[in-house]
Amino acid sequence: MSHDHHTEVEQVACPLCGGTGHAPWAVENGFAAVRCTGCGLIYVNPRPVSARIDEAVRTGAHREEQLQLNVIARRVPGKIRGYQQLIGALFADVMSAKRPISWLDVGAGYGEVVEAVQAVAPAGSRVEGLEPMAPKAQAARAHGLRVHEAYLRDVRDRYDFVSAINVFSHVPDFREFLQDIKRVLNAGGEVLIETGNAADIGPRSNFPDQLMLPDHLVFAGEAHMQRFLNEAGFDIVQTRRLRIDGLIHFAKTVVKRLLGRPVVLALPYTSPTRTLLFRARLRST
Repeated sequence: MSHDHHTEVEQVACPLCGGTGHAPWAVENGFAAVRCTGCGLIYVNPRPVSARIDEAVRTGAHREEQLQLNVIARRVPGKIRGYQQLIGALFADVMSAKRPISWLDVGAGYGEVVEAVQAVAPAGSRVEGLEPMAPKAQAARAHGLRVHEAYLRDVRDRYDFVSAINVFSHVPDFREFLQDIKRVLNAGGEVLIETGNAADIGPRSNFPDQLMLPDHLVFAGEAHMQRFLNEAGFDIVQTRRLRIDGLIHFAKTVVKRLLGRPVVLALPYTSPTRTLLFRARLRST
């Protein structure tokens, strides 16, 4: 392992099956994403050591070698309405029961999902978020949202529902993450996970955007997510697959291409890439 401050990386086994056999899949920003020859999961290997990953999570900046990747992003008000509709539909039974619920959104960012859940949750519900990146958590609180600047392992309260929206790819050990979720869930509690299906789409050339390595560390497919959830003690209640390659995405991709970004320009409605949403319930022991 190298011990230079900016290049500290380590070899890792597959985060799902523990296998060490892998084949090349992609290279970006000086990092390699490999496909496990055992289970097919895609993961960054070698990857930054834990301390570097934690630092990037807190600051939003990656400082490996020449890489100056900033992922602080910005608040996107349009997300709120989208998640209102999505969560309202996925949890129609819960929302229409009119019983107050408690909901924690992990990796809440600027609080768009927190705001969306607040809008559809029954009156008297407690909706909170967790965001380790200080600027994001502060911005969310400035909008009157209950977003705590903390990690899941620091949480002592319990909730009926936990959401992790586009968090999976950032988590080095998703098994451990799911155990932390279980710890904060009430009996019979549920989790909502959103991620992509990159491991299902074949070669890297089928993926329509930047991979954002090493901010994104792991890329799964549908069967991988089912296995993660099942082995952690969750039963999948509902799976939703959403296209991402409509006309708006195509227009944005054209702009990115003109700006010189490494994106794949494909005709609308032809990409195998999907956003996956899993609603899963904690199995009763």
